[in-house]
Amino acid sequence: MEYVRDQCEFKNGLLVPSDGASGGLALFWRKEVTVHIQNYTSSHIDAFVDGGVDGWWHLTCFYGNPKTSRRCESWSLLKSLSTYSQLPWLVIGDFNKLVGLSEKEGGASRSASQMARFQEVIDVCGLKDLGFIGPQFTWLYQKFDGTQIRERLDRALATSNWLSKFPTAKLYHLSSSASDHCPLALHFVRKQKKRRYHKPFKFESMWLKNDKCEEVVRRAWEEGLLRGSAFPLNSCLESCRVCLDDWNKNDFRHVGRQIVRLQKALERSELQPTSPLIIVEI
Repeated sequence: MEYVRDQCEFKNGLLVPSDGASGGLALFWRKEVTVHIQNYTSSHIDAFVDGGVDGWWHLTCFYGNPKTSRRCESWSLLKSLSTYSQLPWLVIGDFNKLVGLSEKEGGASRSASQMARFQEVIDVCGLKDLGFIGPQFTWLYQKFDGTQIRERLDRALATSNWLSKFPTAKLYHLSSSASDHCPLALHFVRKQKKRRYHKPFKFESMWLKNDKCEEVVRRAWEEGLLRGSAFPLNSCLESCRVCLDDWNKNDFRHVGRQIVRLQKALERSELQPTSPLIIVEI
């Protein structure tokens, strides 16, 4: 997790160790953000966040107990945290519970009383669901017979004063091929459309695994030197850029574009009801 923190350039954080191969929580934040950790367990991290001109607010990262017999412990914890402060409050995470059958596809039916209990706790805590943008379900289980179970176990809940403080906040369900849960991305402001700029050159690490790479660079460098430029280094680098780009298009067929295409195809598949055809596509 420290590697993930460093890669995301988060300088501060709290890591709650896992119990063997299960559990484990982490909350990381950038150095310019002020976060005061209040308390934590293996099921939650509770903190106050300085929102700058928006003032302080209350954040809880939550993990509902996966065992039905111990789910009441999670709801007792949530209700206890709701009395901790009067600050605008956001709770986000994996609650391991549904509020209705519309949040489930495939598998055995969930207990109506347990779903009602979860909704009751949400109401008692004064929380409202932020809704979401993206695939309907956040968790997928692939059974041995090829069928799937999909459920919305992950969500963000907030009090009315938090929603008033951040009226443009949007929760996105992202696609993932590396986990049975999809990542949640909470944007506090509407994303602005990016301006189209000329794409900068990017050296792909996968090129180094190809035996042709060294030869492409050697020939490009020689071509750069033969141009007789007053700035030979710039000339060689530009020659390498052009030759590597052409080689990438011819030999790898725009791998970056293929990744984007496959990612979009995955997102489209996740939006569709479960069927043998969709399972094959995923």
